[in-house]
Amino acid sequence: MSPPARRCLLAVFAHPDDETSAVAGTLIHYARAGVDMYVVTATRGERGDLGTGDVPIARRDLPAVREAELRAVLALYGAHPPILLDYRDQELSTADFETLTHDVWRVMVSVRPEVVITFGPTGISGHEDHKAIHRAATAAFHRYRSTAVVAPRLYYVALPPAVAAQFAFRVHPSEMTLSVCLDIAAVKPLKLQGLRLYRSQRDAQELAVLFASEQFNYEWFYQVYPVLPPTASPARGLWPEVAP
Repeated sequence: MSPPARRCLLAVFAHPDDETSAVAGTLIHYARAGVDMYVVTATRGERGDLGTGDVPIARRDLPAVREAELRAVLALYGAHPPILLDYRDQELSTADFETLTHDVWRVMVSVRPEVVITFGPTGISGHEDHKAIHRAATAAFHRYRSTAVVAPRLYYVALPPAVAAQFAFRVHPSEMTLSVCLDIAAVKPLKLQGLRLYRSQRDAQELAVLFASEQFNYEWFYQVYPVLPPTASPARGLWPEVAP
């Protein structure tokens, strides 16, 4: 009997905790299905919150704290250790675009993903780092796919229009186009645990409370490539051949 085909997913984000707030349920779900799971994190979030509650952190210590949190969270999910690109927080938009794109492309060539997930044009929140990693990851993907042995797929993090309106997110139409609606209810407790492990970040703690609602029993994605017909119904997974 031949061994099962290798499956690989690469998530490309700007800061530690982006992966958890956006796609943790998806990472956990597919890691449990035997998919190789990699996360690129462009910065260490060194300009983020200096702790929450009784966990004060000195600014000089924050990069190491956030990296340690990221490593613990990805281990919890069953993913590989993070691939850190060593850019500075809040400076991605002014970094050399070609260099950033090349750095992401090199990771793609190395790990050979069949699925790549990143932020869409607004990065959901409008953060400039999110928008910069969107542009670089998209450009890197199209460079990578021209030489990939297995044709890869590119997805952007998406939200239903009603959710975007509820939180006043001014997102691109593609980020409200639902190509995939993945039920993460069975693994959501681990996603919430992951958010709570980011003890240095107040917004992660707030999201852990918000995401406990049944409204967030799903994660949504827009399929950028290959392009789908506009009338296509949302799929239940990123791989038709991997059980949802």
